[in-house]
Parts: sequence; structure tokens; C-alpha cells
Amino acid sequence: MRTIVELYDKEPLENVLSACIFQPEMIVYICDARDSSLRKETAVERFFKSRGLQTVSRFYYINTSDIKAIEKTMEAICKDYPDCVFDCTGGKDLVLLAAGIFCREHNVPAYYIDIDRGRLSNLNGCEGLSSRFCMPQLTAEDVFALAGAKLVGYGHFTPEEMDEDFEKSIPDVWEIVLKNPDAWGATVGYFQAASVGKKDEDLFVDANTVIRVNQQITARCNESILERLMQCGVILDLKIENGHVHFRYRDIKIKKCLQNHGIWLELYGYLAAKQSGLFKDVRTSVIVDWDNARGKTPSTRNEIDILVVQGITPVFISCKMGVPSPLALTEIKILSEKFGGGRTRTVMLTAANVHEENRPLSQRAKDLQITLLDRGNLQRGEFVQSLQRVVAK
Repeated sequence: MRTIVELYDKEPLENVLSACIFQPEMIVYICDARDSSLRKETAVERFFKSRGLQTVSRFYYINTSDIKAIEKTMEAICKDYPDCVFDCTGGKDLVLLAAGIFCREHNVPAYYIDIDRGRLSNLNGCEGLSSRFCMPQLTAEDVFALAGAKLVGYGHFTPEEMDEDFEKSIPDVWEIVLKNPDAWGATVGYFQAASVGKKDEDLFVDANTVIRVNQQITARCNESILERLMQCGVILDLKIENGHVHFRYRDIKIKKCLQNHGIWLELYGYLAAKQSGLFKDVRTSVIVDWDNARGKTPSTRNEIDILVVQGITPVFISCKMGVPSPLALTEIKILSEKFGGGRTRTVMLTAANVHEENRPLSQRAKDLQITLLDRGNLQRGEFVQSLQRVVAK
């Protein structure tokens, strides 16, 4: 297949799905002149580049409320590209209707993709395409490229830095965190206080069991948690005697994490999704650049705690150790729709007991079509199964 004619749709995925599946030489887009924008053309080109496609795009801007203008444009396209095939999956209603009539009257090949069922339907002369049809698997880079944005880095660690030894430590530490989030928060405060004035690469801690941070705040060592962390192998050479604590962090990466209150929830969610084998792409602490991807400076950047992608469905996950605010719900919803499009799913993951103790917030998440998973879901080990249901919606 050399040329596909796309009826440009407000849903970005529908404009590039055929390119992913059939990899044509050319895609011709029929667009509404009132929506003329270099941004949409750039987003398509960036997506093709992200996928490694050699497909060339061309855009026709017309009055999509004028049936005669639509027909003339389609006639011109068929004249310029006599081998063209029409994809009637998306597009404005009148353009879609005109395309169906045009293809039938002029015997132009046409098909429709049922995205929800993952099927291709032959509308006219496309019987042989079914054997070549296979729904694509998107990556995190693809998801952001579709939105005209760009994945530019990671807030904590790159995928390469998430090595096997580090990942082995996550479940053990997370078990400690989940058992008593309040005590864990206090322990993180102690780790931070014990490192004041020291270099990042200094792994040794030699401090009092009680550290006065200021006149109002005192950080106290939790011996039980430190002993469990030593059993996990993330701190070494632990000695607690005569009001004094001595130990060594296993490495700089572990030190960074043990001094971060919320990171273990993100790491747990990331690892559970990754090890389930149900998702083709799993990332954590993803930094996305919106403005700079379009050549604007200064740029606006956002961080996504966890992103998983299954097929063409991205799931944006925000992680909060405490009770998430209504604003936090709104923010992750806006980000997921901004970057993920209409097929995105949104999850709020929290270590707090929201469903039992904060019914209004639970209802707010439901109203926003956000799946809220709380402490109870985590304790019952329901995170991965819940993600499965979210993707299947």
C-alpha cells in the first residue's frame, strides 16, 4: 500500500493508526481549514520519527461543512494518488459520510478500524488487508509524540539505572513502608537530619539517636525500622549503643531513596507493573516537555510518577503517600488527557485509607473517572489486577 487517505480527527491516535499498521509511503490528511495548525503537522511528523516510519505526510485544508468542496478535494487526491486507499476510521461526520459515498460511487478502496475490538472491516475493495492487520504497541515516547510533546528525562532514575540488584530491594523496603507509613515518614526525617552538612557521596552515618533539627523539630531514630532495613541489605554495619547510631548506606542510589518519603510507593507501583508482564512499556518519574518540543523557550515540564502502556492504551498514575488533595486529582486528570488523548486511563495511587475515611474524595475521583487505589487495595495486593481492569474498560 503506497498511499492512505486519512480523515483528520480530533483524537490523535486515529490519525496515525493506519501508518503504524501498514507503513505506507504517503499519508494524505483531509483537515478542517478552521483548525489549520502547524502544530498538528509537526506532531504527526514527530510521531512518525518516533516510530521509525519513513511515511511522508501531506495536508489538505478545506471547508468540511461544504459537501461539494469535500468531493472536489477527494477527486483531486485520487487524481494525484490513483493508488490511494481511504481510512474511514475517524474524521468529522460530514467528511466521513462523503468519503463513504465517494468511495462507493468511484470504486475507491476503503476500510474501517474498530479500535475497541482491534478489527479491520472492509468497506470497499480491501479484502486482502485483514491478513496484514495487527494493532500496534505504543511506547511512552509514542504517547507523548502524539500529543506534540517529548519525553526528555527522568526525575529519579533512568530505566538503565533500575538494575536487578536495586529492584530486588524494592519489595522488602516497601513492606516496611506500608506497614507503618507514619513511622516511615519519621525515619526518613531522621535520615535527612543525619545527613545535613554531608556530601551526597558520603555513605557513612555517625549520629545521635535523637537529632534536634531546630527549636520545634526533633528527629528520632527508630531502631526497629533500622534493624529491618539492615536485614533487607540496604543499610550495612548497623550499631546502636549509648545513644549513638552508626551505619552505612549500601550505595548512593539507596541513600537517595531512603531520604525520600514518597519514592517507595512509586518504585513499588513501577516494579509490580513491570514484573506482572501485562504491560509492554512501564516507566517511572517520567519528565515531559510540552513547549520546548514545539521550539518554545522557556519550556513547561511535567513529571508523571508512573506510566504504563498496553497496546494503544496509556495509563497515567499519580502516587501520594498521604491523602491526595482534590487539586492533585484534577492535576493528574488534566495531564493524562493532555498527553494521553481520549483513550488514556488515569489512576491515583495512595498509601492512605481514602475509601473508608474520606468518602467525598473517593466520590470526587469517581466523578473525574479516576481509578483511586488506596491503602486497602495495596494491603490486599490488588494493584496489578486493578490496572488490568482499568486498561480493559
